Amino acid sequence: MKKLLYTIAACLLAVNVTFAQDATTNPRILPMFGNVVKTEAQQLQDEKFLSSCDKSFTTRTEASNFFMERGWEYLNEGQTDTAMHRFNLAWLLNPDNGDSYWAFGLVTVAKGNPQEAVGYYEKALALKPKNSLLLSDLATCYVTMYEQKPKKKSLSKAIGYLDQSIAADAQNAFAYFTMSKVKYFNKDYNSAWTYLHKGRELNMAALDYNYLLQLTEKMKDPQGFYKSNETAAQPE
Repeated sequence: MKKLLYTIAACLLAVNVTFAQDATTNPRILPMFGNVVKTEAQQLQDEKFLSSCDKSFTTRTEASNFFMERGWEYLNEGQTDTAMHRFNLAWLLNPDNGDSYWAFGLVTVAKGNPQEAVGYYEKALALKPKNSLLLSDLATCYVTMYEQKPKKKSLSKAIGYLDQSIAADAQNAFAYFTMSKVKYFNKDYNSAWTYLHKGRELNMAALDYNYLLQLTEKMKDPQGFYKSNETAAQPE
C-alpha cells in the first residue's frame, strides 16, 4: 500500500494537480485535456509527469493501465472530476489505450452530452472492435440521444451496434436490456418484453426498474413473471 501511495504521489506531484478552475474551463477534467493546444508551461508539466512515470513503471502502457484503474475507483465513488483527471493521465501515457476513450464516453454521457460521447466511443471501438460491453455502451449512448431528441436514425444506429454486441457475446445482459428499450421506443412491446427477459435471465441486478414500470404500463408481461404495475419491482 505504501508503495502504491508513493507511486501516485510521485507522478501526480509532477503535474501539480489542482481543480481550482471552473469545471467548464479546467482542461484537466475535460476529455483529452479539452483537446486544445497546451501552453509551454503545461507541456513542461506533461514532460515531468511522463518522466516520473518512466521511473516508477516498467512501461508507459503499465502506467496507463494503473491510472485507468485509479480512475474507475474514483468514478465508482462518484468523484467524477478526479476520475476524469486520472483518465486523462492514462490517455497521456498511452493514446492507444482504448479504455481511456471508453471512459471519456461514459463520463460525457453521464454529464448529459451523448452526441459528444459518440466520438469518444468510436475512438475506443477502433481500438477494441469486438468488445461486447463497449458496443452495448455505444448503443446505449444512441438510445440516450433518442430520448433527448427522438430521431429514428438514432435507434437504427443503436440496433446495429447491439447486433454486433450480442454476436460478440451472447451473455451480455446489458445489450438485451438496451435492445428492449429500442423495441419499446419502436412500440414493439412484445419484443421489448422478450429482450427484457433475456437480459433478466442473465443479470437481474442490471435491470432498470423505472423502465420496467414504463413497459408494464404499455403492455402486461406476456410471461406473467411481473404481475402488475404495483408489483413490477418484485416478481411474484
